Amino acid sequence: ASTQMFFSACATVAGAAGVAWYLLRRAKKKRRVVITGACGNLGSKLAVHLRKAGQYEIVGIEHPKFVTSSASVYDEVCVADVARVGDWASALRGADCVFHFSAVNPYPNATWAEGAASMAHTFNVMLAAERHRVRRVVVASSNHVMGGYKDDTGRIAPTSDPRCGTFLIDEADRLKSGDAVAYAAAKLAAEQVAHALGAVSRSTSYVVLRIGWCQPGDNTPATMTASGCPPQYQTQTDGEAASKINSDETWFKNMWLSNRDFCAYFTAAIDASLPSGEGSALVNAMSANAGARWSLDETRALLGVRSLDDVWAAPAS
Repeated sequence: ASTQMFFSACATVAGAAGVAWYLLRRAKKKRRVVITGACGNLGSKLAVHLRKAGQYEIVGIEHPKFVTSSASVYDEVCVADVARVGDWASALRGADCVFHFSAVNPYPNATWAEGAASMAHTFNVMLAAERHRVRRVVVASSNHVMGGYKDDTGRIAPTSDPRCGTFLIDEADRLKSGDAVAYAAAKLAAEQVAHALGAVSRSTSYVVLRIGWCQPGDNTPATMTASGCPPQYQTQTDGEAASKINSDETWFKNMWLSNRDFCAYFTAAIDASLPSGEGSALVNAMSANAGARWSLDETRALLGVRSLDDVWAAPAS
């Protein structure tokens, strides 16, 4: 009997050691995350941030025309056009999370043709995530989905009715930056598909962040204008009338999303717990800009993150 008890105890210890080894190995294994639009403004910023965390295997997907030196931050880069269904989808195999930033034109002067092509990006990426049973998809939407509230009053919540497009006061700014309707429509389509898939998916959940204005590079308030579009991406016009300081400038500055807040929001979205029974969630994502009408209560509740920056308190340069 004592011999049997001895071997039983040995088996218990061996079993516990095996479980401990498995958990340790799992803890050390880096989680695979995939970023579409890998070399763009947002994708590259997030990749650098996640690289510093040291917890992720980072895979980028980028169109062959837009691959830049920023691709070096990735463990792997898949060069492909996600507007077409193809072998690029295999990059999502084994992924824990996909961040979707890819768009044909990620600025408010996007044409309807560009907006339609951006929708194709979104649909293909989300369906690929479903096929490969990716646990979480994080989608970058835009506050331009709610641009029609610009000249109204009152808080703008994620549950407010969409009003796509942002009509600018200054005619010169309108010519350069567009009305954002096609751009916003593509983002609204992404929101709706995420909600629809999240309602029926057994493997994948969706977090949609309606981001504000996160400019390329240092992204300081000093470089924000009433046009709502960086100068290098504006539509060229014959006249270059100076923009007036008006309510448009206040609107866009209150949409500011600092680099620090951007990275914090999107990192938190990887593991954010969704409300019970829900397969998707949608929140605003901009910095805590004083006087802004965007509600961040839902953002803090979902992500557990509080913005650290304010466009009106940030250094001028």
